[in-house]
Amino acid sequence: MTLTFTRPLAAAVALCLAQAPAMAQVAATDDNPIRGAIDFHIHTAPDVSARNLTDIELAEIAARHDMGGLVLKNHVTMTADRAALVNAQVPEIEVFGGVVLNHAVGGINAEAVRTMAKMSGGRGKVVWFPTFDAAFHRESKGGQPGGIRVLVDGALTPETEEVLDAVLEHDLILETGHLYPEEVLALVRRATEKGIGKIVVTHAMAENPGLNIEQMQEAASMGAYLELIYLDHLGTPTAHLPWLRTRKPNSIADMSAAVKQIGAAHFILASDLGQTGNPLHPDGMIELINGLLAEGVSQADIDTMVRDNPGMLLGL
Repeated sequence: MTLTFTRPLAAAVALCLAQAPAMAQVAATDDNPIRGAIDFHIHTAPDVSARNLTDIELAEIAARHDMGGLVLKNHVTMTADRAALVNAQVPEIEVFGGVVLNHAVGGINAEAVRTMAKMSGGRGKVVWFPTFDAAFHRESKGGQPGGIRVLVDGALTPETEEVLDAVLEHDLILETGHLYPEEVLALVRRATEKGIGKIVVTHAMAENPGLNIEQMQEAASMGAYLELIYLDHLGTPTAHLPWLRTRKPNSIADMSAAVKQIGAAHFILASDLGQTGNPLHPDGMIELINGLLAEGVSQADIDTMVRDNPGMLLGL
């Protein structure tokens, strides 16, 4: 017997089944380098910042590219609930979310983590430590006051320890956010000690946290994945948007050198796009992949960074 649903009912059924085993990842083709790719770091509307696509618009475009998945990130609000709705509306692609521990959700707040993890749909996977509200981020943007620190007098704060416990309890992915380099390494070390097995250094080579090769090697040696983003490549003194002209330059050639030195097994790729005036997320992923290939990174290593590693983290 064949069952036929109206679109609203089909979406509801898909939401109820959202925790079922996900689809297998598929390989790239010559004419579609992002087939099966997962963009682990995307920004979409609605948001408090200007974005070029809504959640659903991006999911529909990414699905047309046969991408494997998206991770919705928002600096001020949880995205697990949004991801569940998008995944129901556009079931051709896997969409996940999480929570960023900025002031808007109470800062280093374990209850925000636990609530996100329990959100219906099972799409809440990622916990980012503070980004725009991190002390290092604020310091790098002109010494703004009120920044959040996770390391005080050489020790992680009790609130940070509680968040790590919640991440472990719910088997979530820990992302390090825009912390000081020494905070990133201390957080990775403690998370590893606690048994957290899914750790990502948020855009490791970006100006926040701006890890050097030795620091990235140390994080990788403890089991953390290092995220590389296309947005970094756009930050040059002659960039098309004024706010990009003040960013620390980090070219695709620089990223390629790091991959070759540390090893693709320790990296994931992402766009970090969505800002109005910037390329669309899939286009950024294509440019990043093609740029790395042109720099001599192998297709096998690209597959590791854009399909295998993020797929493992998300359980795909």
